[in-house]
Formats: sequence, C-alpha cells, structure tokens
Amino acid sequence: MFVKAKRYYQLTRSVVNYIIFGVSAFFISFLVFALLEQLTPMDWATANIVAWIAATIFSYYTNRSYVFNSHHEKFLSEAIEMARFFVGRGFTLIAEQLILWIGIQLLGMYSLTVKLIAQIVVITLNYLISKFIVFRKKEKHSSSEIKKSDR
Repeated sequence: MFVKAKRYYQLTRSVVNYIIFGVSAFFISFLVFALLEQLTPMDWATANIVAWIAATIFSYYTNRSYVFNSHHEKFLSEAIEMARFFVGRGFTLIAEQLILWIGIQLLGMYSLTVKLIAQIVVITLNYLISKFIVFRKKEKHSSSEIKKSDR
C-alpha cells in the first residue's frame, strides 16, 4: 500500500505540492489581509496589496522549487521566468482587487467573506498561469532528431 501511495504521489506530485503550498500561500494572504484590514486603519485595497506581496514572494520560491521543479543555468532564463510569474500574479491581483471592490464597495459584503471568495478564484487562476505560462516545460529534442529535421 505504501508503494502504491508513493507511486501515486510521484505521478501527481506537482498538483499535490501546489495544493500544499497554495493553501500555505492562501493562509499568508488571508492572515496578512485580515490583520491589516481589521486591526489597523489600512483600507482593504492597500491591505490586499501588502498581502499579495507577501504571498507572491512565498509562492514564487515554493512553486519554482517544489511544485514545478524549475532550475536554470543562466540568469537571463531565470529572470524571464520570474518576470512571467510576477506579471501573471499581477493579472490575478487585478482580478482579486476587482472581486473585492465589487463585493465590499458595491454589494456591501463583509470584507473577509469576499476575500475568501476571491482567493478561490485567484488560486485557480494562479495554478493555470503557473503551469501553462510561467513554468512550462520546453520540449527537448535529441540531437539526432534535430539533425534529421535540418536535412
């Protein structure tokens, strides 16, 4: 049974790790937001941006190292990957701010309830962006395949 569980984990490792680290990032974002928005005079929009910064820095390093196993030999490759990550997360920050604005400002909902709803949407979008845009695996061709295609 342990062998089957280990094999299943190896097959689904990126999803399992994303869930683990995604939940961790969710707690970072939610707790920072809640503490700042509830216990300081900071408005919800600013509190969310600060929470986003904390969660995004955590997420980049954990996603890169543990979820998608992305390693680069060249600085430029890593810098491009990091830029794609932060641009993608910037997109979801805009989506989250919009959800918060609609829920809090327009509908008058409790800020932490709206933040919870927004986080569900954002976590899903972040996974898709990370998997298919940021940490996508490049196809590797053997040198014999490349030579044959050059003929």
